[in-house]
Amino acid sequence: MVNKRIKYGGNTLAFVGIILGILVLINFLSTRRFIRADLTEDKRYTISQATKNVLDTLDDIVTITAYFSTNPAEVAQIRRDIRDVLDEYNAFSKKLQIDFVNPADFDEGQKQELRFKGIPEVQINVVKKDKAEIANVYMGISIGYSGKEEILPVVRSTSNLEYELTSTILKVTTKEAKTVGFLTGHGEFDINAQNHQQFRQLLDKNAQGQYNLTSVSLQDGKAVDDTVATLVVAGVQQPLTERDKYELDQFIMRGGRVIFLVDPIQMQPGTLQATPLITGLNDLLEYYGVKLGNNLLLDRRFHDSARFQQGFMTVIQPYPYFVKIVKQNFSTEHSITNQLEVLTLPWTSSLEIVSKEGITATSLAKTGESGQSVQGYYNLMPNAPIPSAESQAYTVAATLEGKFKSFYADKEIPPVSTAADETSTADDQTPVPVQDTEARPTKTESEQTQIVVVGTAQFLTQLRPDGVNFFLNTVDWLTLGDALIGIRSQTITDRPLREVSEIEKNFIKYLCIVGVPLLVIIFGLLRYFLKRRAKRFVETYGTV
Repeated sequence: MVNKRIKYGGNTLAFVGIILGILVLINFLSTRRFIRADLTEDKRYTISQATKNVLDTLDDIVTITAYFSTNPAEVAQIRRDIRDVLDEYNAFSKKLQIDFVNPADFDEGQKQELRFKGIPEVQINVVKKDKAEIANVYMGISIGYSGKEEILPVVRSTSNLEYELTSTILKVTTKEAKTVGFLTGHGEFDINAQNHQQFRQLLDKNAQGQYNLTSVSLQDGKAVDDTVATLVVAGVQQPLTERDKYELDQFIMRGGRVIFLVDPIQMQPGTLQATPLITGLNDLLEYYGVKLGNNLLLDRRFHDSARFQQGFMTVIQPYPYFVKIVKQNFSTEHSITNQLEVLTLPWTSSLEIVSKEGITATSLAKTGESGQSVQGYYNLMPNAPIPSAESQAYTVAATLEGKFKSFYADKEIPPVSTAADETSTADDQTPVPVQDTEARPTKTESEQTQIVVVGTAQFLTQLRPDGVNFFLNTVDWLTLGDALIGIRSQTITDRPLREVSEIEKNFIKYLCIVGVPLLVIIFGLLRYFLKRRAKRFVETYGTV
């Protein structure tokens, strides 16, 4: 008996020893190799491939210093979350030096130096012993490289931390920022206009110094400046002159990238009545590979809501002219859209891709199969009757990539003229030049470049998060490549429910109302009869 106890005791000790040894080995290996299982669909708790690519390109040490207080508990939790993120950064690069500093140990001079850097002491509300108090804390991060330093002054969560960190690393390590220009002079969306300052601030914040924003004018036949990497042509309201189009064409021939956001309609002042809008871009874009539909799309199934003023009240109601693009209708192959889940395009037209030799075209986004096209004079009131039309999926955004042929390859350089001059030309066929055409050769074929065309510019004025992210993805792809797109897309959380038929809805409804209680009853009856059968079995054979 004693020997058996000794034997079992020895086996137990050996088993415990083996378990402890395995745990020690796992702990030892984990200190030398970073491993984490992220089971979320889009891997939102793992740094993206875009960040890994940026870290791989570092040629010198980047110093990241987190100035975080250790108390109170609310800040300590954020500090731990940020340390987890920075540990993952550190696991993928040997060119990072990461330090955590508690400024509570600083003297007044050091705290003053922190303020000069741009890291302030902030006040937060905390609850201690059922009493609300105000605590002074530090929650800032500094990123330094080769004498340059950028600051994230207050980091309250990790929800957008990866994008902010990676874009700031790019900012301090990039030798020269690129320029994104917005075309002006034809009633376009002006990035410097007072009523668009909120959008400008969003762009500046997300650009993180990666590109500068400027206005571009083609007045008097001026060419687009060579410093402009990407040109945004958004919401043209007056027709472009031939000379304007020539300068756009030559910008593309020099390898420039362009985003065309083309509104199909022009609203009548103070009403929701609209007429077709003539921009002068149709022939140019069709020559490159995208034909504008000259129509207006609606979708009776996939659409968003809009605000309308009714007397003294503002009402929100479904609006089929605010077409909603859902996840399954985005291109999954293109980095602009492969992680988008939804996009609302107000008052958009369709696009038709025209096959061109040497040009690769991609449909970025389409309506659902319930999309419809209308043309003519538009009554866009929410309760106005909707014209009947055939339903089908329509492309609303597309990219073109390749070496483009010039629209003006076999033509003379158009003289500089105003829009009024071109209007008079339609009647008398006599162009009225304002100044002599510059003596310069027309470039007839471009370098490898890209063009993006969208059937509306109205989503820029709506300031919806989905539209802003789509535009920023587009600018980033054209200007910077794919460096930041995958990171920003992880912050998009709109996950609309799958549309289901009435039959499916009723099935789910009655399954919950009748099916679940019925299953409980069946289980109870089954258990009752099994116990009764077992009891009879014992009574019959138990006394034998």
